[in-house]
This record gives sequence, structure tokens and C-alpha cells, in this order.
Amino acid sequence: MNYKWLKGFIVALMVGAGGVIAPAEATGWVSPIDLKSADKALIPFPREVRWSGKQVLPAVSSWQLEGMDVSGLPMVRTAWEAFQKECRREGGVSMVLRLVLDADALPEAARPEGYKLILGDEPSLTAATEAGLFNGIQTLRQLQASGKSLPCGEITDWPAFACRGYMQDCGRNFRSVERLKKELDLASRLKVNLFHWHLTDYPAWHIQCKAYPELNDPRHRTRDKNDTYTYEQIREVCRYAAERNIRVIPELDMPGHSAYFDRAFGFKMHSEKGMKIVGELLDEFCREIPAEMCPIIHFGADEVRIPNAPQFVDFVTRKLQSHGRTPMQWASSRDLPVGDSSIEQRWGEGADMVAKSIIPERIVRKAFDSTMGYTNLLDPAMLVRRYFFMRPCGSAKGDALKLGSIMCIWPDGKVDDKDNIPGMCSMWPGMCAMAERAWVGGGSDGDALPLDMPGPDTEAHKAYSNFEHRMNALRKSIFKDEPFPFWPESRIEWTVVSPVPTAQAEQTRQKVLRGEWEQLKTRKAYCANLYFRTRPDTGYLGMFMGTKPGNTVWAVTTISSRSAGDKPFMIGFDAPARSNRRWTGVPRAGEWSQAGTRIWVNGQEVKNPRQYRLAGQKALKGNKWNFEEPLDKEEIWWVQEPTMLPLQKGANTIIIEQPYVGEHQSWGVSLIPLFKDAAGKSRNLRK
Repeated sequence: MNYKWLKGFIVALMVGAGGVIAPAEATGWVSPIDLKSADKALIPFPREVRWSGKQVLPAVSSWQLEGMDVSGLPMVRTAWEAFQKECRREGGVSMVLRLVLDADALPEAARPEGYKLILGDEPSLTAATEAGLFNGIQTLRQLQASGKSLPCGEITDWPAFACRGYMQDCGRNFRSVERLKKELDLASRLKVNLFHWHLTDYPAWHIQCKAYPELNDPRHRTRDKNDTYTYEQIREVCRYAAERNIRVIPELDMPGHSAYFDRAFGFKMHSEKGMKIVGELLDEFCREIPAEMCPIIHFGADEVRIPNAPQFVDFVTRKLQSHGRTPMQWASSRDLPVGDSSIEQRWGEGADMVAKSIIPERIVRKAFDSTMGYTNLLDPAMLVRRYFFMRPCGSAKGDALKLGSIMCIWPDGKVDDKDNIPGMCSMWPGMCAMAERAWVGGGSDGDALPLDMPGPDTEAHKAYSNFEHRMNALRKSIFKDEPFPFWPESRIEWTVVSPVPTAQAEQTRQKVLRGEWEQLKTRKAYCANLYFRTRPDTGYLGMFMGTKPGNTVWAVTTISSRSAGDKPFMIGFDAPARSNRRWTGVPRAGEWSQAGTRIWVNGQEVKNPRQYRLAGQKALKGNKWNFEEPLDKEEIWWVQEPTMLPLQKGANTIIIEQPYVGEHQSWGVSLIPLFKDAAGKSRNLRK
């Protein structure tokens, strides 16, 4: 999709007769799944489902297999043993699942990973491959986790795209093998089947090196100085992943992102002496990690300019091919040319990257799509929306060239406590959305929808609401022990006053406080998280994409409460980039943001009750590649404790004034209630 056309389309879509702003309801987006059937907590939701009315199976305390010996099927055995541990409970009945492995059981397109699961008097699981049986068990596990009883029915399911993956950057922030295994376990629950393991970057070559041990010398490292993956550990992770139907793609980033190399040897990786060492490093890695474990090896080649680029790419690709490997490279205008035999990984943000990355006709070789947004740039809701609505490789389904999607987790900056990475980067909500879209596919172009959610009567809104509630159920079961910074947002409705120059804001503010809507240009918005205009590194996306700094917006909503008192909300006004640190900073005492945000509840202005250690600090108007200053939790609103607002019993009017002070700001509003409303309906309670 051409980004300039997209921007013009959004502006035209949002400006109606008389200049009145209208939400993006005319998109015609059609859900690829039957929403009437999607009433179970399953992600990704199966392609074809037929529930048997209200029939249910009783609570289950144990399951047994029959029909085949699974001792020679490591994926099935692994999934089944994990399922057995989850099922042990009191008072249930014992159930039997019949397994059938039949190469001709499913349509040809469904055979590689598809399955048929029948739940009733005689439950059965049929697939053409071991991977298909594995996926069927994952669906059964999700159904079991979501309630005491099981629905009766028939599921026929297969993925739209062959690859659904995630990338973990262990070159900048080393992750333990134990933690990687835990993440592989959870990713496999979502039928994710690819782990892109970024092993090297500026701070260190974190791979054991026998030929040149100086590469492992802590003196040449800037982070995690004593942490190295031995070859046995790499093989261990690969074996562990394979038992969960996940293929590992190791990345040895070269010739860029290799400052450790310069420090260790005193010359550049792309020099004649450097290329000789590169060849030996690749020889050693390929000898230690067999091709059947890692048939694809990623060699980066991103964000670098060297005089001998074609020669370097040719040298590395031929070296990898000599070991029976398929090369893989990053692919954007900032990278070395992609070799003719390489798989490309499309990436990037902003107008230039989007225009070059997601037009299906431009995919002329095997490609992965990583253009939906890096987890370190977007806040949780925008990340989830973009992966939910934007189609991998710009297509409804994959083919021989359009392989699928890889969600990239780039903490970039130094992280002191590595357990904070999934929460700070919203790893699991993003992965749920990626897994859903890459498995289910989609026939409609929804690229515009993450910018401006359509109204409740549209199919797009209903589908998103359905998904977020399925995801919320899994947050409470499968992901109950993990940071999961996402809360259903589709029940919130706003009246938004169009941008006004900040210098003229006083007159508009008074009209808003008096409720004089007929004198104001307003529009509706239908989600808890509003995006007016994001930073340039995310493409200036949002409801008011053409607006420049120096303007102010007002957002008004009504929240009901069962009782009077202070009520908890997740509240945020900026999504700091976790790499270049651009944002408005930690609020000063009593303030909501350093941008001058103000809040009124029922006509009374409310000051921020939160006490900050870093009050008034961390504001950064431009790029600051300060990778070695660890991010503090106070810089990220979605990993903090809720903020309390004083509400009265019944309806409460909340007004938020949000100025736009600079392009370093991700201009928007997030207001998420975490309590039961006046009707007794849950407002995102965790348990």
C-alpha cells in the first residue's frame, strides 16, 4: 500500500460534509471468522467451527489417548504431557481422545498444519501431520483452560500463512535459556511456529567462539559481559523449540551492529581481514548447529553502508549455502542489497518504509513481514490494533513467496531486570494479535483501522471487541503469571473536539466545560485509547494526522460507577520510544504530563495524585540514542499501578485536555477503567 495514498485516504475519510469530522466507519472491513461462532476463548480462532447448540461435555479431571502410539511423535508427546498436568482436578470425569494420523484426511491446503477436532460422546483429533495433531491439542488445551466444561462441536482448522513468528533481541539484552524456554512454551500455545533469535549486536557476540575466544572476552563487551550461549545451549533451545512445532532462525548480524568486532580485532568486519574471520565464524557455527536444526540463518545486513556491499553479501550467502543453509536478510532502503538467494525480512516504520514494505506486488522473493510495528515503538493498544487489522505481506493468505509475519521485540536500550521486557514491550498482547491474523488471514484491507477505530455498529468494531475479550480471557488463564499490559477498550465512547491552536485554547476550553457542543467542531471516537498523531518513527499515524504541534484537543466521555469514591484507572498520555527515548517525560508533582494535560471530573479539575521519584525528568524533544541508561518503570504508564480518580455514584463526565507540544510526543489519550460499572459489568478486572 502506498503510504501517501493512505494518508490522503484517511484525511478524506475523516472529513465529512461541512467539515464535520466523522469516524472511519465506511471501510467495509469484513471479518474472516464467523463472529457468531467466536464465543470461546480461542486464539487464534479456528477457521471453521460448528458448535452443537448448547451441548457441553462435563468437567474433565483427566484425559487418555487411544488410536496410536505417540512415543515417536515428540511434538504430540510434549503437548499431551503438558495438557495432562493442567487437567488434574477434583470432581471431573475421565475422557478419551482418539488420535488419527491420515495423510489424506484434510483438504490439500490444510494438510501441513491443519487438524479436525471433534468434541462429543467420542472425541477425536485427526490430522495429516504431527504438527497438525500438535495444533489440535493446543486448541483443546485452550478450551479446557477457559472453563470447567467443554463445548460440543466440530472444528476444522489450518493456517492462512505458513509462518507465524516472533523475534527476541538477545544481542542487546541477554536472556537466559530458562526464560527463552518459558516463552517458547507460551508462544506455542498460540500456534506460533517460528522463533527468530537475534544473537549478536553492538554490545557483544553472545555465541561461544572456539576459533577466536577473544570474541567472548568480557573486555570487548559493553553489556551482559559474562553471558555467552554455549553451542550446547543453542542446540538445546533448538531441540526444545522443535518439540513445540517452532523452528529457530538464528541471526548473526553482520557487517553492521558489530562494534564488538572492531573492539576485539581492531579492524572492520567488511575489510579483507574481517571477511576472512567472518567466514571462519560461519563455518564454526554451521558445524556446531546442524542444518536440520536451523536450515535458515539470518545474517542481518541492516542499517549499514559499506563500499563493498555486493561482494560482502555474495561472500556470506555463498558461505551459508555451502553448509546447506538458506540465507536471510533484513530488507529496507537502509540495508545492504538482498542477495538473489536470500529470504527477505521487510521492516521499518514511517512513510518511506510502509510504501516499500507492504505492497504485495513488490514481493518478488520469499519474504517475511515485520512492518506492522516494533513492540518497542508502540503502546499496547496500538500494537494490538495494527497486528489485528493489518494483513501480513498485504495479503489475505500466504503463498510460496508470502511466508507470513514476524513480530519484533527490540528493547534496544539496556534493561537491568530482563523480566521487565515482556511488559515494557507488550510482548504477549502483541503476539496474540499477530498469531490471530497470521493464522486466520483476512480478505479485507484493514490498514486504516488502527489509526481511528470505527463505530460499534461496524463489523470491524465488533470483530475487534470479540478478539480483545477472547484475549482478556487468556490473560486470566494461560498468561496469568506473565505481564500482560492490555485491557479491553472497545466499550468506551468519546466526543472529541477538533484541534484548536493552543494560543486560542481558553475560549474553547470554556465551551467544553459548559457543554456548548453546538458551537464546536466535534466527532465521535470508540475506544479507550485515542491516537491523535504519533511520532515520526511510527509514521504520524492517528485521527488528526495533518495537525502540527501547537494545537490542543479535548476528549469527553461518560463513565458510570456503582458507588461513590476513588476508582482505579490505567491512564496515559504518551508512549515513549524504548530505543531513542523520545517523549514528553515524567510528570511534575500534581501534573498529568509535561505537555500540560488537564483532567476534569464532573466539572471539577483533578490533579494527578501519583507521587513520582523522577518528577519532571526524562523529557526528550529529539533523538537520544542513550542505550546504556536503563528505562525506568515511571517512564511507561502501562506497567505502573492504576491511578485513582474520584467518581460519584452513577454517571460521571470526564474531560481531558491534551496539548500537542512537539513531534517527540505520541499525542493521544488512554483512559481505561478497572472496576465494575453501574450496571455491574466488569471493567477489565484481572480476576
